Amino acid sequence: MKKFIPHVLMVFLFTSGTYAQYMDDILRYTRTELKGTARYVAMGGAFNALGGDFSAIKDNPASAAVFLNSEIGLSFSNFENRVGTNYFGNTNNIDSRFSALSQFGLVLVLNDTQASDFVKLTFAYNYQNDHNFNSKFNARGTNPNRGIDDYFLSFANGVPYRDIKTYDDEDLSQSYKYLGENNGFFSQQAFLGYQSYMINPVIIDDSNTQYVSNSNPDERPVNHDFFVTHSGKNSKHTFSLSAQYQKNLYLGLNLNSHQTRFNRIDNLIENNYGGASTFDYTEFENNLLTLGEGFSFQFGAIYKAAKIRFGLSYHSPVWYKMTDELLQSIITIKSDGNDTIDPGIINIYEYNMSTPSRYSGGLAYIFGSKGLISLQYDLVSYQKASFDIGNGDINFINQNEIINTKLKSAGTLKIGSEYRLGRLSFRCGYFNQESINRKSTDFSKGTSFGLGYDFGGSALNFGFSSLVFNRSEPLYHNGLDDPIEINKDQFQFLVSYSLKL
Repeated sequence: MKKFIPHVLMVFLFTSGTYAQYMDDILRYTRTELKGTARYVAMGGAFNALGGDFSAIKDNPASAAVFLNSEIGLSFSNFENRVGTNYFGNTNNIDSRFSALSQFGLVLVLNDTQASDFVKLTFAYNYQNDHNFNSKFNARGTNPNRGIDDYFLSFANGVPYRDIKTYDDEDLSQSYKYLGENNGFFSQQAFLGYQSYMINPVIIDDSNTQYVSNSNPDERPVNHDFFVTHSGKNSKHTFSLSAQYQKNLYLGLNLNSHQTRFNRIDNLIENNYGGASTFDYTEFENNLLTLGEGFSFQFGAIYKAAKIRFGLSYHSPVWYKMTDELLQSIITIKSDGNDTIDPGIINIYEYNMSTPSRYSGGLAYIFGSKGLISLQYDLVSYQKASFDIGNGDINFINQNEIINTKLKSAGTLKIGSEYRLGRLSFRCGYFNQESINRKSTDFSKGTSFGLGYDFGGSALNFGFSSLVFNRSEPLYHNGLDDPIEINKDQFQFLVSYSLKL
C-alpha cells in the first residue's frame, strides 16, 4: 500500500524542468473577444475609423483625438455563459454567470489656441478587460480507446524505474519534489502513475524503462466525467498620446501594460474498468494558476473626408512574461484498498511568449446628424505566435512548430450602425472571427444591439451582445488526447456612463 500524503503544508518548488505549455496557452490571450464600453459592444466593435469612444482607443490610438471634450467614463458588464460539450457523442451543458468592471477611462483634450497645424492634443488612459476567463464545462462520455493509464504511460515509457520508486529515507512528497527539481515534469507524471498503481513496470529492475497498464489491463471502454473551471481575466492599461492635424487627420500612439491571471482546475473521474481490474474509481486533479505581465504598443491614424472616414492601425505583439503554478493529486479506489497521492508541492515554471501582431483597417460613412454605418477588418497571422525557446528548450521548439503548422492567418469582420433620434441613439452590430486553425474549428461570431441617451454634459449607454465561440480541445495533450467539442454561448449586458469635464 502506498502512503497517504495529507494536504497540510504547501511546498513551493521553482524548477528548471519544463512543464508542458501548449498552443492553447498562447491562444488564450490571442483570440479576439468583443469587450468594451456599451456603445462599442452594441456596434460590434467597428470603431477603427470612428474614434471618440474609450474602447475605440484600444483599436486605434488616433481615436482619442476625435474626442471634442475631456471626459471620464466607466463600464460594468454582466455575463452569462452556456457552455456545451460533445465527448464521444454525449452532450452536456453548464451555465454560469458573473459581473465585472469592464472598462474605466479618462481623456484630457487640449485645444491649441495658437496658429499651429496641430489644432488639438489629447492624453488618454484606459483600463480594459480584453478577456474574461470565468466559465465552466463538463464533458461526460464513454471513451472506447483510452483512459488515464494512457496519460501516465505516455510520460512513463522511457523513464528509468529507479527514478519513480521510493526509497526508505524519503516519502512520496520528497520524491515528487526531487523529480521536479532534477528530472522535470515528465518524471513527475510517471511517478504519480506508478505510485497510484495506475501503471506498473514491465520488470522490477532499476534500468527498466517500459510500463504497462495496471488499472485497465483489458483495455476496456471506460467512463469519463471531466469537469473544468476557468476563472480570471486578461486586462490592459493603455496610455495614449494623440493629436489632430489641421481639420481632417488624427494621429495616435498607445503604450500598453498587460496583466493576466488565469486559474484552471480540471478534475477527471474514471470508472467502469470491468472484472479483470481491481480498480473501481480514479480521480485525477490539476490546479493551474498562471500569472503574467506584458507590454505592447500601437500606432494609428484616422482621416476624415467629407462624410467618409478611414482608419488604419498597427498592433505590435504582446511580449509576455509568465509564471505557472501547478498543483496535482490523484485518488484511486480499488477492491484491495484506497490510495491518495497528494504531494502538496506547487511546481513553479517561468517562461516568455509573444502573441502575433495585428493589422486593422476601418471605413465609416456619416449620415450627418442622423447616424452612421461603420466597418472594420482586423488581420492576424496566428501562426506567428511563439514561445521563447530560451537555451533551446525542446518542448517550446516543438510547440512553436505545432503553432506554425496548425494555425493560420485569419480575419475578424466588425460591422456597426447607429441611428440618432434627437438625444436618443439606437445601435446594432455584427462580429465574426473566422477560424484560426487549419486542422479544426476555432471561430467566434455574434450580434449586438443597444441604445444610449446624451444628457448634454453626460451620456448613459446600454449594450447587449450574443456571441458564439466554437472550438475543440483535447482532454489532455499527452496520451489521453481525445477531443472535446466545445460550444460556448455568451450573453453580455453592459451599462456605461461618461461625464464631460
